[in-house]
Amino acid sequence: MTTAALKQNTQSIFLLATLLAWFSLITILSLNQFFLSEPGEPPANLLFTAVISVGIFFTAYWQIAQFRDFVLSIDMRLLILLHSWRMLGIGFIMLYSIGELPALFAFLAGFGDTMVAVGAVFLTYAMFTRKEGVSKKWVKRWNTFGFLDFVIAVSIGVLQRTDAILFQANGINSDLLSQFPFVLIPGFLVQMFTLTHIIIYLQLKNKHQNQSLIRF
Repeated sequence: MTTAALKQNTQSIFLLATLLAWFSLITILSLNQFFLSEPGEPPANLLFTAVISVGIFFTAYWQIAQFRDFVLSIDMRLLILLHSWRMLGIGFIMLYSIGELPALFAFLAGFGDTMVAVGAVFLTYAMFTRKEGVSKKWVKRWNTFGFLDFVIAVSIGVLQRTDAILFQANGINSDLLSQFPFVLIPGFLVQMFTLTHIIIYLQLKNKHQNQSLIRF
């Protein structure tokens, strides 16, 4: 095994171990009701973990050269294809249909995630098959749409909690997403996908700064 291959394997193992530790931590915290909050109050602990995860990422990126090199070396196509899993966001609409989530949040999050997932599949296919490359503008547009989808969905979810500003008179709220196992969506999946959006932005800025087409 070459030195480069060994280094890549070590980095992959480290990444998987980090994700597993992160997932385990969020699971343990949620089982101990760490993410529950009083009616009318924002999910402070959920927001806190999001800030911490992004803060740790940027601290490592700016301070550790090896980590920065690893982040910039990740195959962008795989980062984008990972978002095809957001097709599962259609589950929000299913939860609405049985009265577990409010319509505004369910439809915005559900259809938003579905659009991002479909776009990810088509964009990745083009990046694998088009020898001339894919427009950098389209990658930016997809990445921005996917990121804003999270911002909007999370904001609406917070505002539709019990006794919050957009709380519905019929009593249907988004509190379900603070309970296990659904809390793993904002507590782990949304944060992980958000970091992939950030990584794509960083790669566009540092690896493809003066390119109009992205080729692999």
